[in-house]
Amino acid sequence: MPDIRRQLYEWAKSKITDLGPMVPLREQASSREYYRALSSGKSFILAFSDPKKELNDEFIKFSDFLIRNNVSVPKVEAFDSEFGFMLIEDFGDKVFQDEINTNNRRELYLLAIEEIVKLQSVETNTEIQKLNNNSVKEQMELFEEWFLTGYLELEVSDLEKCVINDAYVYISRKFLGQKKVLCHFDFELRNLMLKEDGSVGVLDFQDLTYGPFSLDLVSLIKDIDNPISDKEIEYYLKAYISLANESGIDIEDDLTLVREGLDFAGLQRQLRILGTLSRLHIRDGKSFRLPDLKQTLLYTIEASQKYEELKEFSQYLESKVEPALTERLGEDK
Repeated sequence: MPDIRRQLYEWAKSKITDLGPMVPLREQASSREYYRALSSGKSFILAFSDPKKELNDEFIKFSDFLIRNNVSVPKVEAFDSEFGFMLIEDFGDKVFQDEINTNNRRELYLLAIEEIVKLQSVETNTEIQKLNNNSVKEQMELFEEWFLTGYLELEVSDLEKCVINDAYVYISRKFLGQKKVLCHFDFELRNLMLKEDGSVGVLDFQDLTYGPFSLDLVSLIKDIDNPISDKEIEYYLKAYISLANESGIDIEDDLTLVREGLDFAGLQRQLRILGTLSRLHIRDGKSFRLPDLKQTLLYTIEASQKYEELKEFSQYLESKVEPALTERLGEDK
């Protein structure tokens, strides 16, 4: 057993003396490592989360904050901040990403939307940062640095840089012009658990931020692993509008405007993800998310095609970037 795993296990045993052997769980995009171990029939998650790389303090304090506000996140039972060790409540193995199918999709999406509304309804927390022009632009610029230049190795001309920058400006304005609420920031199917009691559990909430109301919605509705039809999107948006207004969030009852908000939250998120997944491959040597680039780019093209202000950007993505990605993914198989 490598040193860090042994140290994690010995630390956990000091908290729960009859703890059984620990078993590794799925690979993470982050540097975090998760394991499961049993004690007297009860299951626990053991985590190593490098304090030099991960937001451990935020994870711990936001867990407590969200639980107090009736959002279903796992409780941190014990932790060692210096070494990045945590003992966490176990929500089981049923990840929405794996559990969702044509028979239960509507039920699970509605459960998830209810949890988004709960999250958006919690008390204000002044320790949580707000998205702003600088942070939003920096996130989108990962697309250029790590995806276009880093992964695809494209040479971006001065004219193309202008087109890309104009897209950043327009997307930022539309994105940040929306009503601000508390956002999970990565509310996708792989971060949602179907608990034993049939309720939803939310993981990876350390990036909580105040941002556009549609950010978590688009993370769910435009999930990379589960594309859905326009008809379904409209159904879930109507459900969200109804639940949000019942909860006092005051979302404008205009499906066209809400759909537009979803498009621009999606564009900002997808450009960021194209960059972060490429960085994960290049810098961190983790390539298991490379296949997700294709659907992410497709979502970006589909949304940008709808707006005259993004016409040149959409054409650039479709004519130059998409063929380059297809070729590169073929090489990486």
